[in-house]
Amino acid sequence: MKTLVLAGLIAFSGLASAQGGHASHAKQHGHAAATQDLRAQADQAKQSESVQVSECWIRSLPAPAPSAGYFLLKNGGDKDIKLQGAVSPTYGMVMLHQTMQHDGMSKMSETHDVVIPAGGELAFKPGGYHAMLEQAKTAPAIGSQVGIDLLFDNGEKASAQCEVKPANTKAH
Repeated sequence: MKTLVLAGLIAFSGLASAQGGHASHAKQHGHAAATQDLRAQADQAKQSESVQVSECWIRSLPAPAPSAGYFLLKNGGDKDIKLQGAVSPTYGMVMLHQTMQHDGMSKMSETHDVVIPAGGELAFKPGGYHAMLEQAKTAPAIGSQVGIDLLFDNGEKASAQCEVKPANTKAH
């Protein structure tokens, strides 16, 4: 009887583990498909005349750890615009994240449709919004430049060259 119960528990835990792995695998495929869609969108998008990106830099971290990209967006237009995604030829996946404080703890989560107000600006900086850069195709050297395209809800993009800085860099 003990053997039968033990065998049942092992089988159940294996099934639960397999389902958890499948969910993670499916999530990766979802991000991969979304990244391909964003790359196609970036290839077809025209450069924005109203949104400018400046002060772009990337915190270098050793592989396989993801890196983070920071920049300043200025919307010179008369309408709010939403940043919906980003792509980089150096990274297999770029996600928009926001770090927030809750009960004295930092929590990072993926975000979408980040609003840059008309006539305003929005800083992506440590401890706030950032671009999570994953799956580096090659490790960018400190001091090198990495290209990134930022994609907006109006079908336009803003492109930037981001300087790669040491891991202990706090701000631009």
